[in-house]
Amino acid sequence: MLHRLMLPVVAVAVALGMTSIARAITVEQSTQPALAQTTMPATTRSADSAPIQAEIISVDGIAQYRPNADAKWQILSAGMVLDEAAEIRTGPRSIVRFVIPPDQTFTVDRNSLVKILESYKSGNKVTTRLGMTHGRTRYDIEAAGLEHDGTITSPSATLAMRGTDMVVTDERPFAAQVVQVHGLAEFRDMRRTQKIGARGKFGRSVIRTDKPNAANVSLTQSVIDPSIALARTQAEANLVAALLTNGATEEYDYEKGIKVIKGGQPPTMDSTLIPLLPGRLNFVMRWTGNADINLTMSSPEPNGHTLYPFAGLNTLPSGGHIDFDHRGGPHGGIEIASWPAGAVPAGVYGVGALFISGTPTPATLDVFLDGNRVPIQTSDGMVTTANFDVGPIPPEIASGILAGFVRLSDDQAAAPSQGAKKARLASLKPAAFVGPVAPPKIVPSGRKK
Repeated sequence: MLHRLMLPVVAVAVALGMTSIARAITVEQSTQPALAQTTMPATTRSADSAPIQAEIISVDGIAQYRPNADAKWQILSAGMVLDEAAEIRTGPRSIVRFVIPPDQTFTVDRNSLVKILESYKSGNKVTTRLGMTHGRTRYDIEAAGLEHDGTITSPSATLAMRGTDMVVTDERPFAAQVVQVHGLAEFRDMRRTQKIGARGKFGRSVIRTDKPNAANVSLTQSVIDPSIALARTQAEANLVAALLTNGATEEYDYEKGIKVIKGGQPPTMDSTLIPLLPGRLNFVMRWTGNADINLTMSSPEPNGHTLYPFAGLNTLPSGGHIDFDHRGGPHGGIEIASWPAGAVPAGVYGVGALFISGTPTPATLDVFLDGNRVPIQTSDGMVTTANFDVGPIPPEIASGILAGFVRLSDDQAAAPSQGAKKARLASLKPAAFVGPVAPPKIVPSGRKK
């Protein structure tokens, strides 16, 4: 039986004023069933305000719209115009672009549901408010002498900004974060209100709803490779080299802020995998189909933390990290979350998988501590390899698959002594086959000469 993973909703709203260009704003959220949660009280309009219609400029794939929440869904096509209260939804392989004149462009990405709450002009000010239940929306403004009050909203957080240059990301299933700011911004969620940036000045600040302040986010991001963002850690060098040798390609995703691997042949045997593992504690997810799957997991360290292959989310204060994002290929893919040598957090780790794109595929999870397998708790009981299927999930049901849980005792988590390390190395034997799908098989322990 598969566990559906419902992940928390996050949100971002931005108000832009002054002139010049407000750069790309990307918002991606985990799923929730209804747009009612993203509605908000209408703003007070002046007598001279006039509504502005949204103009659909392109539709890739199949998308739908409805004029209001009581109407039936209809096929959306380029050239249509939509009024306030209209809703747009996209499928797994569709993208919709629309403009709100004179200078706002929105791109609604795959598996998204967006509602135009307000869109009007009053004097020299343009007000736009969108509600988003789930998905991803990119927001571009080229302000030419107009004041903008632009908002993308959902239940948990708000960014109100008076500035001219910023990039905001909100990747499911994690917290909204501001990654670049020119000007002064005010970040608000249920716990606090915090100002970031400075009026009329350039600067780079990062703040997220799950961190107390920008300094804490900076510390988290500096756990691995603080000085060279593109450099490969020594621990991952052998693994990446093995993938590249088997036909993989490597690049860097500047938007996501992480190294990307495509193609190649992931290791399938313990004898080839274990020497390549980048840490003392390693969570290894592998799949066989040509799909982009993201490993996501929670750590038992204080205050609770989550790992995900995205800048700012791929490192933890405890040293846990995901070095690269594997986006699949003809032979499947592999992603690893690992903790370096030394003590690791004791407690329960939760591990899941998010289907991003491609074809549904079987997948496996294996966990290694000091080169030895660690049991995984699944719906089928305790196993050494968790087998599960990953594919698209209706947004109203969940946004990911729960692969299993792993519990480490205080003794297991403690740093091993030098004597224990030597004893383990001396006792290593040829490993069992653990291919991405098949459970492990017993292999004779004798080594041929």
